Amino acid sequence: MVNHISFLLVFFLCVTSSNAAKIVPVNMICERVKNPSFCSNLLYSKSGADLITLAQYTIDVVRANMTNTVNLINTLIASSHSLNALSHYKLCLKVFVNDGGALFVLENVQRVLKEGNYQLMNVGANDIMTDINNCINDPTFQDTSSLSKSAGDVLQADQVIQTLSTFLLSDN
Repeated sequence: MVNHISFLLVFFLCVTSSNAAKIVPVNMICERVKNPSFCSNLLYSKSGADLITLAQYTIDVVRANMTNTVNLINTLIASSHSLNALSHYKLCLKVFVNDGGALFVLENVQRVLKEGNYQLMNVGANDIMTDINNCINDPTFQDTSSLSKSAGDVLQADQVIQTLSTFLLSDN
């Protein structure tokens, strides 16, 4: 009986170790994004970590960047003197905070990462990009504030999430 238990324990450990999270060099990840330098700077401190750890870290960074961007938008709304600017910034605020907005989708991205549903993680990251692009590429308003830089940083980090999800998908 003890031999069977030992065998099952060894078998379980072998199966578990073969399903361990995959480690991919940061440079391989970052060569697939539009701005490899941004990606390298983002992931450098986590170099050598597995893909899931990198994805969770990047989600946390995106959440912090989104929060900072929302704070900036609220400041821009409070200081706007033109109706056109006010309308634009309110649109951007909706893009980030409304039900189904970027922050909501990011929470879903985190949930599906934990569930191992990397396809939905990829779709969510793409949805975030689409939403934020709708804010910073508004053809009706030429924004001279720092909003495009702030939202652009969110986009670049979100692209890293999308790339990580692609690696996680290829690992399955």
